[in-house]
Amino acid sequence: MAAVLSRDELEGMTGTLHELLETLHEELTDELNEIEHVRHLLKRQSHGPSDRQSALELARRLNLDHMRHHLESIAACNQALERINRGRFGRCRVCGEAIELNRLRADPLVDTCLSCHD
Repeated sequence: MAAVLSRDELEGMTGTLHELLETLHEELTDELNEIEHVRHLLKRQSHGPSDRQSALELARRLNLDHMRHHLESIAACNQALERINRGRFGRCRVCGEAIELNRLRADPLVDTCLSCHD
């Protein structure tokens, strides 16, 4: 089923995207606060053999790939909201055809139809 979104569905998608953005921002803020906490702990520790252990602990706690994923998801949310504002939401960025409605409902961040995704 190709996407022909009503005004109500677009408003629902907009709300969903804003909620996702808020969640992503909160999670990213939590991760940044954790980084700051670890940084302060490392500053207070004396230099010596425990430095290596501290660095390993820091590396374990700082999941940069996870933060990168959050930032990419935030960018994708903003792009989806921009597509809604421009009247392009639900259209494939590759071929311009309508994206399947069930695909959009499952993941409002998608910007390609199934044919172009593969």
